[in-house]
Amino acid sequence: MRTFVALVICAVVAVPAGASASTAPRKLVRDASRLSGLTLRAPVRTTVVSTRRYDALVTRAWSRDYPTTVRRTEASVYKRLGLVTRTVRAQAPRAWYDVSARRLFLQRTHAASHRALIQEVVRALVDQNYGLRRLVGLRARDRDRWLAADAIVGGTAALASGLHAAPLRGTPLDRFSALEASAGLGPGRTLATQLRYLGGRSALASALRTFPQTTEQLLHVDKFLERERALSVPLPDRAGGAGLVASETFGELDVRSLLQAFGVPSAATTAEGWGGGRLALYDGVAALVLRWDTPDDAAEWQAAVPQYVDAAFPGTTPSTCPPLDRCWSGPGELAAGVYGTTAVFASGPGSAAVAASLLTSR
Repeated sequence: MRTFVALVICAVVAVPAGASASTAPRKLVRDASRLSGLTLRAPVRTTVVSTRRYDALVTRAWSRDYPTTVRRTEASVYKRLGLVTRTVRAQAPRAWYDVSARRLFLQRTHAASHRALIQEVVRALVDQNYGLRRLVGLRARDRDRWLAADAIVGGTAALASGLHAAPLRGTPLDRFSALEASAGLGPGRTLATQLRYLGGRSALASALRTFPQTTEQLLHVDKFLERERALSVPLPDRAGGAGLVASETFGELDVRSLLQAFGVPSAATTAEGWGGGRLALYDGVAALVLRWDTPDDAAEWQAAVPQYVDAAFPGTTPSTCPPLDRCWSGPGELAAGVYGTTAVFASGPGSAAVAASLLTSR
């Protein structure tokens, strides 16, 4: 899934066979340095390869940063969230700065646009000045933190390149994927703009030196300046008789993107009260556990859930199921509940038992 991955890891350090190596054109690098305000500290090594070889390098990098086990788990969980069909094929960028190899790769027969080149050269300059190998492996450890960190790097580059996110299209899965993949061109660019306005390039440099720790910090400059941390969301090893298979962080950007993907009104406003979150797989049940800043924020999410369910799971029938707020049956089994500032949404056979267990164990 290209949409959940920034293509930044590559094991190939030597120049691939059949490739031509050089350094990026001086004017291109000077333009990138001038537009970004970042100092060029070393030549930007560049390798031009065939389209086939380029695709292979990108795929290999993607696979290393996004292991098969993680991909399979996410596919199962997202399917339970109603994200089931892809119609828009993600395109690999035509220019790509590989953090691991510290090399800019270009396709020989499909030239990248000037803006795309500036975008990747600025990423190289960020790497030279602040080091981007901190991103290596972060995605598997803390997905929300990785999204936030990669987005501010992409946002800094976008200020120089002028790139913007493409309009959303396709299925809910296509839209969700696009929203997350373009976090740098959207929220990342916005935060970079705000920081540069408030404190100049030194303020933006602080975000590159110490990345936003959550997408909440990415989305709200005040949260970033305060370095507000996410609330912990502990998960039991078992819930409703089901065992915990895997889990990962689920941030404010994820909540917002999920609601936007299904056209839920006021998605951004609803997500704003996010305090912490995790998405878990309990055997065959996907469970989303969210902690909100206030009971009012939790109530906003509670009001949005039926709208999300109507869009994501048409044909389901609601029913009451204490201690939860509501359950649904039909094409799928769903359950949701809020207790204080904690909310649980579960999907899959046995979801009511899992959700009730997670909610009452708070």
